[in-house]
Amino acid sequence: MTASGIGYVAAVVVAAVFAVAGATKLRDPAGTARGFEALGLPRARVLAGFVPVAELSVVALLLIVPAAGAIGALVTLAFFTTFLVGRLRAGVVAPCACFGSARRDPLSMVEIVRNLGLMVLSAVALGTDRPVRPSAADLAVVLVPVAVAALVIRAVRHRRASAASAAGPGGTSR
Repeated sequence: MTASGIGYVAAVVVAAVFAVAGATKLRDPAGTARGFEALGLPRARVLAGFVPVAELSVVALLLIVPAAGAIGALVTLAFFTTFLVGRLRAGVVAPCACFGSARRDPLSMVEIVRNLGLMVLSAVALGTDRPVRPSAADLAVVLVPVAVAALVIRAVRHRRASAASAAGPGGTSR
């Protein structure tokens, strides 16, 4: 087990998330623009073209020069997270198709927590300056906690969706 191996696995995980996000936005620029408008972003159409290119640039950096990509990911995630916190504080409940999500759940703290987890992985990716072949231990150290976190997030979303459907249209229990 090495810091470099763990760092590169973390870089690849973050790169995978950013790749899905960028590709999803590129595949449906009109839907991306509508989502950005619903969240209150100015010049949503322009951003719908720019954001996926920026995300895919971060992917390339993470895979080729992991430490540089990690810095790009941290800056991008810090911006996205700050924006989402502001939207939550403003009472915006528009769905966030963040990172390629097809979910239509209202914006919530789940997205903030997910972003913070990705920031932790990005910080771990700073531990390597080049692609390396990770050991099985390196893979396990990163992938097991990531899998557990993904399951917890899924369970929280499921619970929230169940509670929302039980509350009905007026927000009160049936």
